[in-house]
Amino acid sequence: MKWISIPILAVWLFCPFAKAASLSIAFLGYSNHYIDNNYDYNENHDLIGLSINDGFSIAHFTNSYNNTSVLVGWRFKVEQALKIQDLSISAGIVTGLVTGYEKDQIITYINENISFYLIPQIILSYPITKSTSLSLVNGIIPDTHGVIFMHHLELSFGDVF
Repeated sequence: MKWISIPILAVWLFCPFAKAASLSIAFLGYSNHYIDNNYDYNENHDLIGLSINDGFSIAHFTNSYNNTSVLVGWRFKVEQALKIQDLSISAGIVTGLVTGYEKDQIITYINENISFYLIPQIILSYPITKSTSLSLVNGIIPDTHGVIFMHHLELSFGDVF
């Protein structure tokens, strides 16, 4: 997956017509596994990632099986958010390809260490300044034996370029 993610990021950084209006940095990923087996899952993922214009996303993390993973994908976010004073609650989906899983570890395994992912999300965002916000992103992944809840923090900057 490195051979895919590095060129895509390089093209975006140096392409004159592909400038971002917003940039989000994802960090501090963790998960809760409600799966019917006795495996000792890693639940602290050392996540670092970027999302550009709430669309193209790339991340690096240690997965639940303690393998290094890289994901490249696209985020789709509902435009309308529920507002409770300054807090915004919105929904989205992230989908794409991820590395670091073996065939028996993920139900969406494709081949050669590459798997498909589709993660529905609920996002709680709070503004820090006019163009900066901090979000708690919560995802859910069904598994053949249960469910996994994923969480990470995201710092978003509007009008970056």
